[in-house]
Amino acid sequence: MSFITDYALQFNIKHNILWQFRIATSSLFVEGTEIINIIKFLLDFNMMNFPKRVILSRKGFDAGTGCVPSPIFDDGTMFSLPIPDRAGTISYDGLSFGGHNYGKLVLDLKAKQVINGTRMPMSALDRAHLDPDLISSVCGRRIGWKPTFGQCGKDATILRQRKVGVGDLFLFFGWFRRCELVKGVYRFVAGAPDIHVIFGYLRIGEISLLSFDPAPEWAVDHPHLHGSRRKADTRNTLFIAADTLGLPRADNLAGAAAFTRFIPDIQLSAEGMTRSLWRLPHWFYPTAGRSPLSSHEKLGRWQMQDKSCILQSVARGQEFVIDVAQYPEVTDWVADLIRKAML
Repeated sequence: MSFITDYALQFNIKHNILWQFRIATSSLFVEGTEIINIIKFLLDFNMMNFPKRVILSRKGFDAGTGCVPSPIFDDGTMFSLPIPDRAGTISYDGLSFGGHNYGKLVLDLKAKQVINGTRMPMSALDRAHLDPDLISSVCGRRIGWKPTFGQCGKDATILRQRKVGVGDLFLFFGWFRRCELVKGVYRFVAGAPDIHVIFGYLRIGEISLLSFDPAPEWAVDHPHLHGSRRKADTRNTLFIAADTLGLPRADNLAGAAAFTRFIPDIQLSAEGMTRSLWRLPHWFYPTAGRSPLSSHEKLGRWQMQDKSCILQSVARGQEFVIDVAQYPEVTDWVADLIRKAML
């Protein structure tokens, strides 16, 4: 029950803050000390605009599921190919963006899925696990649709243990490579590097525990509402986007979006290195008293280099959490990255 309680408390925090504000302002003119208290309260309230945690979340095709990178096209257009899911509600050929059909990409790029331990070619009619679901135009939508992200199993447990909640922010990244259309057939550009790229974000506005909470009607097609294994998992969780991003100098941006055009700022992989070697801002380096990015606690993975640091990222795992209180620089970094990617 602690899992339910944790998220229930976080979901109601904004209502509690407003309630406390009404109480504080009711005595505004009683005495001068009350004004000081209210100013302190407003400063604390303003800090609620900063996430407490930022999560680097690995999603989309990988070496074991899909088995090929997601595409970056000649004009810079990019999007993440969702992993296959037999319980999904939509096929790859029912998804498209920027004039590119996901079903044709799956066929031409020779994507594969593992069935009974064997890698099998994927079909355009295979079902897709459209999650995170960030682009409204990729398929037909129900009225009221919002961007969402679902998680269950051990990865949902990791998020709970790290106290991820309302106001926190996901940065989604995945495996990408340059792709071209030659004589009507998609193919990867010869010699183009495999890279990890951040392809979108979601600021958590609401959390629904799907085993206990009724899902919004507009979300009934989301893959985490389907499949017997997910339905039986009490950790099955739907993160619903906030209406706005609410970060300094980026507060007017949407609470979630996909980065649909590649720019160098969203590339994690260091130039000329394997995709798992990331170049990050120097302040990411875990100095004394600061916990490293989760799952990357071994200092041997980190190396300072000029004004940045190199991280040997782990090969497995989905959710990597950084504590904003220990790394306050991450807020400006995220805001700048999103603002540039959304231009």
